[in-house]
Amino acid sequence: MFVSYIWLSALITKSHKQGTLHLDDLYDLPAHLESTSLTDKLEANWIDEIRQCPQNPNLIRATLRTVGWKLFLIGLLLIPFELLNVIQPLLVIYLIRFFEPCSTMFSWQAWLTASAVILSLFCMNLLFHQYVYHIQMCAIQMRVAYSGLIFRKVLRLSSHAMNNFSSGQITNLLANDVQKAEVVQYCLNYLWIAPLQIIIVIFLLWHFVKYIAFIAVGYTLLLLLIQPLFSRLFLHLRTEILKITDERVKIMSEIIKSMRIVKMYCWESAFERKIRHIRTREVMKTTLFMMFTCIETVLSNSYINIIFLMMYGAMWTFNIKFDTGLFTLLYVLLNYTRQCCITFFNFAIHDVLNYIAAQKRIRTFLLLDESERDNRLLSISSKDIVAIDTIDKNSIKRTSEVICNLKQAHWEKNEKFSLRNILFDAHPGDLICIIGPVGSGKSSLLQTLTGEITYFDGKVRLYGSFCYVPQESWIFSSSIKSNILFGKEYNHRLFQRIIHATALNIDFVQLSHGANTLVGDQGVMLSGGQKARVNMARALYRDADIYLLDDPLSAVDAKVSKHLFEQSIKKYLHNKICILVTHQIQFLQDATKIIVLDNGEMIQMGTYEELLMSSSTFAQLLEDINQHEQEQEQQSVSLSNQRSTVGSISSEKENADEEDMNLLPKNLETKQEGTVNWKVYISYLQAGIGVISGILLIIIIFGSQQVISIYSNWWLAAWSNDESHRHQNSTNCMSIRDNKTDTIYRMNDIEWNTHRNRRFYIFSSQLNE
Repeated sequence: MFVSYIWLSALITKSHKQGTLHLDDLYDLPAHLESTSLTDKLEANWIDEIRQCPQNPNLIRATLRTVGWKLFLIGLLLIPFELLNVIQPLLVIYLIRFFEPCSTMFSWQAWLTASAVILSLFCMNLLFHQYVYHIQMCAIQMRVAYSGLIFRKVLRLSSHAMNNFSSGQITNLLANDVQKAEVVQYCLNYLWIAPLQIIIVIFLLWHFVKYIAFIAVGYTLLLLLIQPLFSRLFLHLRTEILKITDERVKIMSEIIKSMRIVKMYCWESAFERKIRHIRTREVMKTTLFMMFTCIETVLSNSYINIIFLMMYGAMWTFNIKFDTGLFTLLYVLLNYTRQCCITFFNFAIHDVLNYIAAQKRIRTFLLLDESERDNRLLSISSKDIVAIDTIDKNSIKRTSEVICNLKQAHWEKNEKFSLRNILFDAHPGDLICIIGPVGSGKSSLLQTLTGEITYFDGKVRLYGSFCYVPQESWIFSSSIKSNILFGKEYNHRLFQRIIHATALNIDFVQLSHGANTLVGDQGVMLSGGQKARVNMARALYRDADIYLLDDPLSAVDAKVSKHLFEQSIKKYLHNKICILVTHQIQFLQDATKIIVLDNGEMIQMGTYEELLMSSSTFAQLLEDINQHEQEQEQQSVSLSNQRSTVGSISSEKENADEEDMNLLPKNLETKQEGTVNWKVYISYLQAGIGVISGILLIIIIFGSQQVISIYSNWWLAAWSNDESHRHQNSTNCMSIRDNKTDTIYRMNDIEWNTHRNRRFYIFSSQLNE
């Protein structure tokens, strides 16, 4: 059943009845084929490779250990397949002799030979499809494993590494480079099968045409020697194209993310010129790559005709006899050699070189710095306490706690700015507010607690699970509800408490689909304040022990800010450890502790009253913060007035658009089923040279190629028939001749040489075309 794929019949029948298949209709994957299992295996081998060769780890070795010998065992299916490819033309030649005049072959021999031909075709199809099925399974598994490994690496990247590696480059890794790890496996086995095939073909050619076989061998070896030169050139061009593509994707990604700023300052033309310049460079390199590809393709595709020209030219020069059977055998063997030893071997070299270039890029990404926590920086969940040999087990407590004894911390080793002399601890129920001037290191302190800053001296302990809310809200393209749940199981009562604590219930009333409203890519459907509250709601739903909040109140207005502080921070997180970076001085009186930072150093710590009484520095700092907030508020009011002026011009249009949008459900996605519409192809041709010109050009090019190819083969077959008729006098068999056959048979040597020369010259001209 698995050999014939009958097990797919039920699925195909269901697809025919339903018209389309859905995800639930597909069969469940075995456990060893799931992405988690495949990624775990590759990741374990990659970690072992890093341990064994920390200076220069090799991703290819890790991949080979993951695949094992499976890839090469699958390649063993090609050995009987390729042998049958050689045996089949020999059987056909033997069968053709039965239909020759005065053949001495018995009918049972012909039937037996015909049965062998049919059986060989059946076995070849069976072997080939089994090979394709298993090699594709292996290739897809590697693609899934590579994608999973890159995805896990993204989640562990440090902030410094993320700044040096854009999202566009990561997308390019997943879209292009990972594909090379899949494609390389399709023809990889021909690297060792092709030499065996060449030996077999050389033996057969020697048996039938003797020294003439060296012509085919010489031209084949010449092509094989040229292939590495082309491959090296292709590798160089491909690397250059990928570099330019990375640059283009990176800039396009940045433009899309900052589209509002680009439109506000009318920078469209400037960025368009920049993108056009990069795209022109990319197209020029790609065109050069395709030109050399075409040259190589011409040499490979014209392989049979060129060898026929040289071999038949040699046989014509030395007046060597050849017949239809010999022509058929040579044609099949040379076509077999071209397909296996030239085409597939060439593909294998290309794919291997492309994979080498791709795996270098993937390896560079996998070796980027990670935000790993060392013995000085520890986070242990209170729900899942684990024993760590390098840490004193007595220091691990089940109650959540934060202990920070930071002597110095900085992003880079030689960076001038650093956090210094920060000492505090926090327990459940504590609300610690961190304040200070702009650039004093408040956000850097939170990122030190999360493990993003790895260059530091001191000890930081986070006993319990923690949740970090960044200053810039992160929203993914889905519903608001999915953004809040973030993969966790839905709890209706908890969900309702959280949306009330974050004041999202008011927004849900205004939205036509409430929590199920789609927010679009990067939350384009939401305002800045709504994004901040969705971000906050997601954090509350995680139910962590420790909350690190990086100024979540600045993105909302004063009323909503007060609601968030009262309901979310004070009430909902009253029994949690909450460390809040803020510029809202009106909330400092409710803080358990206030940490004052200036130029990266903790200059004061205490309660609101203690700081006011102890020094005038704190009061001056509050005044500076208040003045900064007032300036920002004035700027926002000025910007709001500008927007209202612009908005009044197009208010009627916007109202009409909003009415139209309300008519459409925002939580539904559309899709088109069936084949590609013919209008798509017409529009594609119109974008090029035009519909009529495009269709005529396609018909002329492909039609001419087919006519020349068919006519060339027909002419060669006619020539071989003439050779057979001419040399019938070499046998004692008398057969019925037509006028053409009789004319060729009665030609004298001069007439026959003239006729033969004409056949050769016309055949040569056809090959030149």
